[in-house]
Amino acid sequence: MVFASYDTLEPKDLSLLRQVLEQVCEERNITLQHPDAEHYAHNLVNWYLFGVRQPDELKAMLKPLDA
Repeated sequence: MVFASYDTLEPKDLSLLRQVLEQVCEERNITLQHPDAEHYAHNLVNWYLFGVRQPDELKAMLKPLDA
């Protein structure tokens, strides 16, 4: 899934995405270097650019990926 966007990510956006990614990885007991972490990061950025901006909502969007 890839969303086209002309938005740019500011440092505060990247910081929020990093925090969410770290939480997701901790909950799943994986490191940030794990291949799944890259997959989660990619999807977090896509959902963020699509307009999902709240950390809890972003994490919820990743739940279907665990199935």
